[in-house]
Formats: sequence, C-alpha cells, structure tokens
Amino acid sequence: MATIDVSLTKPQIEIFRKQSAKFVIVTKGRRFGATHGAAINYILRLLSGEGPILWGDTIRGNIDRYFERYFLPELKKLPQEIWKWNVQKAQLTVNGQFMDFRSADRPENWEGFGYKHIFLNEAGIILKDDYLYTNAILPMLMDFPDSQLIAAGVPKGKVKKDGAEHRFYTLYKQAQAGDERYSLLEYVSYDNPLLRPQDIKELELDISQMSTVMVDQEIYGKFVDAEAQNPWVLNYDKQLHLSTDAVYNVNMQVLLSVDFNVDPFGLILAHVWTDTKGQMHIYVFDEIETPGGVIVDMAKNVKSIVGKRVVSSRLTGDSNGRNKGVGEYNNSSMFTKLKKHLGIRRIDTPFKNPLHRDSRDDVAYVLAHADVKIHPKCVRLERDLRLVQSDAYGALIKRNRKDVAQQADFLDCFRYLIDTYCKKWIKAHRARYSRTE
Repeated sequence: MATIDVSLTKPQIEIFRKQSAKFVIVTKGRRFGATHGAAINYILRLLSGEGPILWGDTIRGNIDRYFERYFLPELKKLPQEIWKWNVQKAQLTVNGQFMDFRSADRPENWEGFGYKHIFLNEAGIILKDDYLYTNAILPMLMDFPDSQLIAAGVPKGKVKKDGAEHRFYTLYKQAQAGDERYSLLEYVSYDNPLLRPQDIKELELDISQMSTVMVDQEIYGKFVDAEAQNPWVLNYDKQLHLSTDAVYNVNMQVLLSVDFNVDPFGLILAHVWTDTKGQMHIYVFDEIETPGGVIVDMAKNVKSIVGKRVVSSRLTGDSNGRNKGVGEYNNSSMFTKLKKHLGIRRIDTPFKNPLHRDSRDDVAYVLAHADVKIHPKCVRLERDLRLVQSDAYGALIKRNRKDVAQQADFLDCFRYLIDTYCKKWIKAHRARYSRTE
C-alpha cells in the first residue's frame, strides 16, 4: 500500500484521528493549522479506502490555493499513477477513492451525493447559510452509518445580521451541552506548535488596536455577541491618526484621490512622502464631497483649497473614472475631464480597482507601520475608517446607500491612494521587516 511520510501536530491528531462522534465541532483562533492538518488527514483516508469525502470551503479561489499549497506537495510523494486531480470538477481521486471540493460562494454546485467524511473549513463563514447546511450538508451524511462531519473555524458571532442565531454557534451549544452525537474541541492560536508565540502575540497586539472583542474572536476562538463587530479597517486609532498636523504644505506635491460615484463624487487631498530614514508619511489634509457628481464643481473646490499649485498635483482614484461618457468634452473619461478642469499634467489612472481584501491588508499595514495623519476636518473619511464593516470575505459592505456605514466613498478614496502611491513602500518595508526577524 502506497503511503506518505507525514507528521501531524498533537491538536491535528486530536481533531482528525481520534474523534468518533458524528458531529465534531472545532473552534479555533487564526493561524491554528487546521487546514494543513485536514489536507494530510484526508489524503491518508483516501489511501485507506475511506471515501467518498467532501471538502467545503468559502470560495473557489481558496480551494485552488489550498490544493497547491497543502495537497500537492504530499501527493507528489505518491506514485503518480494512483492519484489524479480534476481541476474542472474540483475532484481528487486517490486509489479509486474520490474527494469533492465545493465552495460556499457557489452553493448550486454542492452535489447531492452521500459522503463518509465531510470537512467544513472556515465553518464560521460557511455555516452562515442555513439552507446550505440543512438542505445539502445534512442529507449528504445519511448514506453511511459511520459518516462524520468536522466543522472547524474561527467563530463569526453568535447571531447573524438578521438577528437569527448563527448555525455554527447552534452546533457549538449542542456539543457543549453534552449531546452524545457531538464532540467539542476548542483551541486558540497559541495552540499551534509550529508558530512562534511572539509572532502570534504581535498579531494579537495588532488586532487589539481595533477591538478587544475581536481579539477574543480571532485569537482565542470565542463566540462574541455580534457579528457586526467586524470592521473593514484594522489598526485605525483615532487618538493616533487624527491630527491637526495634517495640513496643506505649499512646498509639497498634492495627491488627489477620487471616487466617482453617481452621486456624490468624493475626493481626498494628501501629501505622501518617504523620509531619509525610509519612513513613509501619509497626511490627508482635506476632503471634498461634490453633490450631483459634477466634475466642474469638484475642480473648483480643489482649486479653492490648493490654489495655483494645483497644476503640479497628481490624480488617481476609481478605475470607473476611465469610462467614457457624454459631457462638456464629448466621450472623454471622467479622469480626463477632471484633469483638464484642474489644469494638471499627470494622471495615475488605474486599470482596475484593487480587490477589497488586498486593500484591507494594505490599509491595515500602513496604519500600523507608516506615519498616517488625518486632519479632523476630514469627517467623512474618519467616519468611514471607524464604521465601515467587512463581510466574511474581506469585502466592503455597501448594500444600503442610506446607511452611512455602508457608503464607504471616502474610504474608497483612501484605499485608492494607498494602492497607487504606497504599494512599493509596503513591499519594501515588509521585506526589510522580515529580514530583521
């Protein structure tokens, strides 16, 4: 029998090799190592003829990354003829046993087959969908009397935004109550023996800057009272970042970052520079909201703040500004029209907007490591930094324009500014910081 030489951590063995209950509920902190342990475990089970198996994840992109990072290195240790990966079907076959991979962002693809083993990675996210659990997952456990579900993840609140109890929390309570069908395992980030405690402590300190509640959830794997406490902006500290030091300096170049909504347009004005010691400074000294989305009005407002120095400014922002439309200069883009009205020479026009989850990481990084100052007059930007929430995938929540916490217009301006003018510094600083560890 072909096999692989693997070593699992003690918690991984406890989760994947020692549980006989039908429903194994695992709460954990970030970076605990469950995903890697699960990959090794289920390869071993396929080799032992314990299929079929279902791996449930959040998005298809994560499945592809996990397969490449965790499954493929182990599979390459086996004879090539005994395993096959079908990327179109997202199906792994080992020794004639198969394992299907399905993502919660494509619930229509969860097939109605029976499975001996089902693993839910990031159960705190997947189990937000009650329909997926009751109409797909539970029926799939019926074909085998010894079938088992392992639901593992960082908790994402006791209740959902609609007020209904989160399914993951319901399962947790059933296991906690001693139901013999359930087994409950609780871990924190520090339980991963492969991570240095000081690295986890650093992550904990970063998270604590936004909320001690989030530390309980993200590091210690606890269920908190509300899912809504998931701010998109991490590491923002009003006492640290709101400052009257952020003022317009006529001797410095002005960077303009604009969000082209239908109504209103938003724009922030900033100075961004790196000093001789390599420290980056980001000073947002003003903001402009232009009702009606009128380009000429926005240009007038910018000129009233910057004056004649506006011609040396640089412009970036929403890639939708590249779109053509009818205006004073027929079929010219909004960027082009604003550039002409301002009389500036350079536009740093993005070809596409950065992904929300990538922006979230970059914004959190500069708030933690750069000198970021925002003038108190920038009330809309400051509001966005405090209030705008993230969904389970790191995306900005913008469903309701009537809710100021879901408008995020000036937060968009800020993240476009970071993406255009700070990416090189972030990359260099990360590299330098990692070398000093």
